[in-house]
Parts: sequence; structure tokens; C-alpha cells
Amino acid sequence: MTPSPRVVLGLAAYNRPDTLARALESLLDQTFGDFAIVIVDDAPSPAIEAIVRTYSSVDHRIVYEVNATRLGMIGNWRRTFQRGRELFPGADYFAWVSDHDVWHPRWLEVLVSILDQNPRSVLAYPQTVRVYPRERRRMPVPFETAGVRDPGERLRRTALAAAAGNCVYGLFRTRALADAGVFRPVLMPDLEILVRLALIGEFTCAPEMLWYREVAGGFSLPRQRRMLFAGRVPPYAYLPPNVQHFGLLLWDLAVRRRGGAAISRWTGLKLAALQLRLSTRRELSRLRPALASE
Repeated sequence: MTPSPRVVLGLAAYNRPDTLARALESLLDQTFGDFAIVIVDDAPSPAIEAIVRTYSSVDHRIVYEVNATRLGMIGNWRRTFQRGRELFPGADYFAWVSDHDVWHPRWLEVLVSILDQNPRSVLAYPQTVRVYPRERRRMPVPFETAGVRDPGERLRRTALAAAAGNCVYGLFRTRALADAGVFRPVLMPDLEILVRLALIGEFTCAPEMLWYREVAGGFSLPRQRRMLFAGRVPPYAYLPPNVQHFGLLLWDLAVRRRGGAAISRWTGLKLAALQLRLSTRRELSRLRPALASE
């Protein structure tokens, strides 16, 4: 039996034949080579399959599968993680990667080293350059919770300050990501999974610019609903995202007791209420400039 690689990279593909080859080139060029790429295609086409087959024919680390019906972004992200664990159950680390971004050759080497050296960290991610159609922007000083031992304080910092779209493309401890629920069927699921992971361990940001992230469109909740869900959007997805996240955290910690022995139902209730209060504050601070200009 072939041993599992240390890292699985889950690529949830969706109709980007114009950038997929470039993305694969930068991933296969990593200086840390003990990984597999599990590609799950949610919009299969001859063009995408031809690109993947070209690379998989010369590199055994690539696995390619297609969905019989469209799952949507949430379903496909969950599927890449599930298939990664089924195919490579011994992998220590997992990362989602896109079909349109570019990674520095040392991206994986640096992040694996961080997690290897910091057993309390459940997530390592790099500093980021956002690539827009006509410009590039370096992201501001990054967010992390390295060295913060109190789970409640980690939750507080994450709910208020995490740049979820950057962090969620980092490198996770596979077991911690599974315990946190992977990628839940709510709006802004990247922020929800980070808040849940904050209760499990610390986040560490690498001091180097190692990821070039394409930004193609602006954020809006209607756009998220179209991307995240395939077919009918569940009614609860029209609630404010912070309310959806509160309900999930309350269910996990206070009802299902999935927070571990250290988190009682009462503590779980308090943590969920804290998350709701902080996420509401963050949303109001985001909306305040727009409201003031009206």
C-alpha cells in the first residue's frame, strides 16, 4: 500500500480553464513535495479534464474526480476534504487550494514547518497579495492568535479581526478541521469555521508573502448564496450570517456538547453569546461608514 502523503491539497474546481494550468504549475513546483492534490470538479468540461489529464499523466500526486451533479461551493469544499481523508487517511495536514491563484514555491514548506514546530497551532497561513484586474495590493498586518492560551480570548480576536478569506486558504491540522465541522452550510462559512477552530487551537501567520490571490468580484450576500448553494437556497440562509453562526455554535457546544470535556453546556452557551455579540459589533463597524455617507 502506498503511504499517505503528509499533506492533502483539496482543489474544488469550477470552470476556470483559463487559470487552472497556471495554478497547478505553482502547486507542483513546491519545494515541499510530500503532498497529494485531490481535484473535485463541480462543473466538468472537456477543457478542464484535458488540462488535468495532461498534468496527472506525468505526476502521480494528482487525483481527479467529477461530481455527477453540481454541489455548490459548500458541498464541493466538503467533498474535497472528505475524499482527501478517504484516499489518504494518514495525512497530517490539509489545505484548500483554488483553480485560479498562484503560490510561491516555498508556500507549503513554510506552513508545514510552522505547524511542525508549534503543536498548539491548528492553522498556519501566509501573508497575501491580492491580485485585481488592474492592480495588486499587499494585505495589511495579518491576524494571528499564536501564544494565546485562553479559547475565549482566541474566539474574541477571531470574531473581531480575522480576514477569513485569507485564513481559510491556509494549512490546517486535518484532525482539528474535522472536529470543527469542516465547512458548514451557512453564509460566510469561512468565518464560521475559523471561529470554531479558534476554540480548538491557535492560528499562526507566516512572516512572508507566499500567496497571490485573485479577486474577481465584489462581496455580496446574494452572490454568496448563488455560489455556496446548488439549486434551492435554504430559508435560514436569508438570516444575517452572524445569527446563522450563533445558531451553529450554540448547537455544537450547548446542545451536542462537541466542545470537549472542558466546555460545559453553560460555557458553550456563554461562548455562543459572545460570538453573536462580537460578530454583530464587527458587522456594524463595517456598515457604519456606508450608513454615514447616505
